[in-house]
Amino acid sequence: MLDKKRIKKMLIKFLGGVREVGRSAIYLADEGKCFLLDAGVMLSGREVKYPMHIPPREVDEIIITHAHLDHVGAAPIFFIGLGRRSFLTTLTAPLAKLILLDFIRVSKGALPFEILEVDKFVEKSEKLNYHQEASKNGFKLTFLPAGHAPGGGQVMLEFKGRRILYTGDINTVETTLLKGAFTDYPPIDIAIVESTYANKNHPVREDIEKEFVEKLEEVVERKGIALVPAFGIGRSQEVITILAKYSFPYEVYYDGMARTVTQILLDFPEWLSNPSLLEKAAGEVIWINTQRQRESALKNPGVIVTPAGMLQGGPVNFYLKKVGDSKKNLIAFVSYQVDGTPGRLLLEKGVTTVDGKLVRVKSEIKHFELSSHSGKSQLEALIKKINADTTFIVHGESENCERLAEYARRVLGLKAFAPKLGESYTV
Repeated sequence: MLDKKRIKKMLIKFLGGVREVGRSAIYLADEGKCFLLDAGVMLSGREVKYPMHIPPREVDEIIITHAHLDHVGAAPIFFIGLGRRSFLTTLTAPLAKLILLDFIRVSKGALPFEILEVDKFVEKSEKLNYHQEASKNGFKLTFLPAGHAPGGGQVMLEFKGRRILYTGDINTVETTLLKGAFTDYPPIDIAIVESTYANKNHPVREDIEKEFVEKLEEVVERKGIALVPAFGIGRSQEVITILAKYSFPYEVYYDGMARTVTQILLDFPEWLSNPSLLEKAAGEVIWINTQRQRESALKNPGVIVTPAGMLQGGPVNFYLKKVGDSKKNLIAFVSYQVDGTPGRLLLEKGVTTVDGKLVRVKSEIKHFELSSHSGKSQLEALIKKINADTTFIVHGESENCERLAEYARRVLGLKAFAPKLGESYTV
């Protein structure tokens, strides 16, 4: 147990999301204030992995970067029987509530929190717009655009005379849905930077968009079905805006949480890069609302866009059984596939679980790098621009964390670390 009164300098402890992608949680504490930056979970098969335990009474403020489960899925735990403050962006708040309530529903009572805790967490949170400052009891918090997920923000935290930047998940490239991340930083003392794609550069985005649309047209024209598993928050909306941008001429079915998220985003046009394009896309797709409509969507050639992006629950598994059983069909991945997920297994081995049995998929399987994370060169440029006295590299497979930290040390001359799970630093 941490004794806050004995902490003379700032303590940073990495409770999750280090040398792995998932369950992000970073604990910051000094002698008078304790923060938790993100509180996510990792979904590995049917298992839910949580960050390392920290007693809820030792957390004063919870700051969430965005509404993906690997960053927000464990946050309600800290509101079991207790009241504390949380900070979200104005758009993250309704999206976080949506994804957490869905998490409870699909988990069927297996989670350590219930709807009451979700309500306490979200409804009592302080909701901020980008660049809006919250000054409380000796610290100042600002969310900066991160370019990764709708409403997602980098955290700039100032207290005890130091400025800390936590990028969360970041993308510096504008997409059809979101503007690129804000990078006009003031001087930073401590930086915590993600490294998901520290090992590779992404292709030019417009080239991938064209390749994606052309491939879907090819599949439909050969009388096939293209199944696009996509995250309900962010990626699904981007996919349909890409199809609208290129005037995709065939039927596109739109299912799952993605529908509700789209309705929320249309109420927040100022948070989007091209709100009129999303509105156009939403009017062109066929919204799936019933099981009968799902069955109907499988009867004719077309495109089906649906969660979950890594095949971990959601309507995608209903479609997968039939789409995967024919060579004329396509499963088009458009998201990062975390190691150990059904999506990663299908992408690498060509097999998936159907009715409890592992079966080989007959359909074509292809991955399109429509990433919402910065690539290698962009991450290196980002760290150089931040130029913090101390830099921690997180949120990536082990070799990527090490690679980016080594770049920061060797090329930029920074004091950089790739923490291991549970490691603490006093700075």
